[in-house]
Amino acid sequence: MNSREAMFMEMHKLIHEESQIKNKLTNIKKEAIWEELNLTDEEALSLSEENLSPASIRAIEKIVKDKMLGLFHDFMCLADGVSDPEDVEIEGNGVWLGLQIKPKHLLSEQELEEAENEDSELMLHDEVYDSYWNWKDKFGENDDKKQ
Repeated sequence: MNSREAMFMEMHKLIHEESQIKNKLTNIKKEAIWEELNLTDEEALSLSEENLSPASIRAIEKIVKDKMLGLFHDFMCLADGVSDPEDVEIEGNGVWLGLQIKPKHLLSEQELEEAENEDSELMLHDEVYDSYWNWKDKFGENDDKKQ
C-alpha cells in the first residue's frame, strides 16, 4: 500500500473509532482532553444513559462520523488547493495554491536538509490546539453563545 493510501486508510479508521461514542455518552466524563471543551453539569446530565435510547446513540454516532468525514474532506480540499481559506489574508501574493504534503522517503536530499534546518517550524500536529486560540481571537467564536 502506498503512503497516500495508508494515510487515507488510517484517516477512515480514526473517524470510525472516534465516532463510536456510546461508552463516552453513557459514561460521561465532564473533563475533555482539552479544557476549553469541558462539559457543564447540565450538559453532562443531558447525556445520561436514561436520556438516550440505543437509536439516539446510533444517530449521534452517524452524525459525528459524517461531520468528521466532512471536516477531513474540506481540509483535503484546502491542501489540494481546490478551495481557499476564508476570511484570512494569505502571505506573499495573496493567492492560495494549496499545500504540498509528501512522504519523507520521497523528499530529495536538498528537501530533507531544508526540513531539518527549519527547526522554527512546528510539525502540523503540534499546531492543532495552539492554532485554535488564533482562530478564536480573530473570529470571536464562542460555541456556547451560538446556540
